[in-house]
Amino acid sequence: MLWGKKGGAQQTTQSNSVDMHSRFKIDHTKRFGEGGYGATFAAYDTATNEDIVVKVIDTRKMKMENILKECKFLEICKGHENVIEIKAHGLGQNKHSHLYFIYMERASGGELFDQLTTFNGPIPEHVVRGFISQLAAGIAHCHRCCVAHRDIKLENALLSDTGVVKLIDFGLSHLYERDPDTGVADRRVPIHGYCGSKSYAAPEVLAGRGYDGFLADVWSLGVSMFGLLNGFFPVDEAKNTDWRFQKLCRAQELNKSSTATIMGWYKKSPDHLSAEARDLIDAMLNINPVKRPSIEQVLNHPFITGKDPSKDQFSQNSVYDNDPTVANIYRGAAIQHANFVMDDVEIMEDGPVYRSMGGMDDDLGDDFETGAMPGLTRQVAFGGADSVKDLFLP
Repeated sequence: MLWGKKGGAQQTTQSNSVDMHSRFKIDHTKRFGEGGYGATFAAYDTATNEDIVVKVIDTRKMKMENILKECKFLEICKGHENVIEIKAHGLGQNKHSHLYFIYMERASGGELFDQLTTFNGPIPEHVVRGFISQLAAGIAHCHRCCVAHRDIKLENALLSDTGVVKLIDFGLSHLYERDPDTGVADRRVPIHGYCGSKSYAAPEVLAGRGYDGFLADVWSLGVSMFGLLNGFFPVDEAKNTDWRFQKLCRAQELNKSSTATIMGWYKKSPDHLSAEARDLIDAMLNINPVKRPSIEQVLNHPFITGKDPSKDQFSQNSVYDNDPTVANIYRGAAIQHANFVMDDVEIMEDGPVYRSMGGMDDDLGDDFETGAMPGLTRQVAFGGADSVKDLFLP
């Protein structure tokens, strides 16, 4: 089966099943967590002598078109160090013919979300600069490939064991047509898909009106940066039912700093943040998407470029102690012993696993309203995937 040319992707095929299963060796005893549709196991690439992972999906519980859609986007966005690399994918054989195998590079440093636990709260600015610059670079690559990710969040950014950020989970992504004249994504037609993760989703997405997927990604990146630097979400949800969002709208109408405004609700000072950090957050969290920077402009912002690159260079050792005695983690789940039989995998509950990094002053005064500070919690994405019926050639 050939992928379509929409978006200018290179043609590729599903991996030859026989070659794939002879090349990759799965360690059934090492499982990196599971969900409602399958599980992720340790694997080994005999062709490259690399430790990798394999995502095993039960096709009886997930539609094949959704599985192929994610594989398609991984193929389209392949070739950048800040996007997780897909190695091969295809159906299993014999008694495993109902299982779909997606082999990917291993990123064993956990999620960016986990770094809030490592630092026990807000993360130092020079470390966040390294994280956000890499995540932005991965998003920029996707945008150059005409792909809007649509679910940018701390849980969807993994770290390699050397500190390289890897963007993952393209199940909600959208592929734009490539403009034949300009060679870039044609975003003149708005997207109407209602999807994302609640506290990360842009206001125009939650409003249910047409939106620009690239600019929605920038908002979500802004939420991620704010969360890493402060240990809580800027708003619980960017819609009028959240009093925080209402106040943020009023503040922006008065040309006030969004960062300072949000910190002020909880009688906190933004002085721990540099002027460059506040400026970039304010720009990315502009409620008017037209006024937000593009992802390329984000990459050229002084906060990202830094005045002294030698001081701002990201170091894995500054993030966490790379202790070999600690079990590797993949998407935040510790390695467990597991059977390879997938029949026992249960449907995943809708509720997220809460791990709040938020906090609040005892005396919030009259400025505090019911709802408290929106602590950082793991979030489950909402909405469905785009149809892929038009993405394949006959």
